[in-house]
Amino acid sequence: MLGGFGAGPAMLEHELVNPTKMVTTVSMESSKGRIEVPALLADTSGLTDYVGKRALRRAGHYIRMALLSSFCALEDAGMLETERRGMGIIVATGYGATCNTFDFQQSVIDSDDPCGSPTKFANSVHNAAAGNISLFLNEIGPNLSVSQYDMSIPSAFMCALQWLKEGRVDTKLVGGVDEYCKVLGYYWHTRYNGNSRKVNETSVNALKHAIIGEGACFFVLAREEDGVSPYGYIEDVQMGNFLRGRMRLPESTIFFLGADGYSQSEDYYNDIIPARARVASYTHVYGGIPVGPAFDIAIAALSARSDTIYGSLQNPAIDYDKLNMVKKDEPLGSGGICCLKLGADGAFGWITLNHDNHNENHIPDRNSQ
Repeated sequence: MLGGFGAGPAMLEHELVNPTKMVTTVSMESSKGRIEVPALLADTSGLTDYVGKRALRRAGHYIRMALLSSFCALEDAGMLETERRGMGIIVATGYGATCNTFDFQQSVIDSDDPCGSPTKFANSVHNAAAGNISLFLNEIGPNLSVSQYDMSIPSAFMCALQWLKEGRVDTKLVGGVDEYCKVLGYYWHTRYNGNSRKVNETSVNALKHAIIGEGACFFVLAREEDGVSPYGYIEDVQMGNFLRGRMRLPESTIFFLGADGYSQSEDYYNDIIPARARVASYTHVYGGIPVGPAFDIAIAALSARSDTIYGSLQNPAIDYDKLNMVKKDEPLGSGGICCLKLGADGAFGWITLNHDNHNENHIPDRNSQ
């Protein structure tokens, strides 16, 4: 995992245990003068530990984030040096390569050349990350890019588990990536920060919306019989629309809520979650980002490994009088973790992870993370 907190499981876990001020202020010129926007930005300098600088000269920030996260996931799984040649790759993204997209459009507008830069165009398409991961890893297995805004991660995981169940691949590299761009920053400023030209600590803490985040988060999935995972087991992935039908949430579980404040559906969390159910939200760690559910899954995996539910900060979308918010570190206990995201227009997606493969609710054909 890669985000404003740093890169790798250790950095994410450190941020969960000892929250810090990770906010970066991004300055930009606008028609109303210079404005400042808070953001959680990712540093990809660690990518040179895996790939030479020369090979990366044409790779933009969006691609670099996906590559670094992929290499870290394979290294953590002990598969970085192994011969794979057939591993499936699925990359989810809500925004796509926004910076390259707008840079390419601007180059066409400003330049006499109507075709623009071939490199910028190639890096602007949604499958730029997935394609480059395959190239750098020399993988020839099935490759797919998924874009369904804030439901991109559940959709990608649903597809990955189906491929494993059908035997199309033995292992899957699946994850998500989204980047910050100035267009998003300006939108955030005009909608959530009023007419203020300078962001201070007080205004950020008072917001009901998570500040914009960026980053990437990837996982190596395999069938359960292929080994024991310290990170737990994916039991179920569900998607649907709770405004058009009944949503049956799993029982005896703790809920990780991807409540970042950007969806009108978030008002329903308090009505959908069973009363007094344990809940946690970690959007303050990774920020407002469409592929946020991937980070919730990563935090669930760390919780499974350490048998600890990390304390979460106060979230305006959660009714503290009705739900049991985890405010400080406490034992995970039995049962699973349901990473739930309510999206636009009543869409929902959840991924359930269980850390105990001897649990009575064990599903034989589930997949290990």
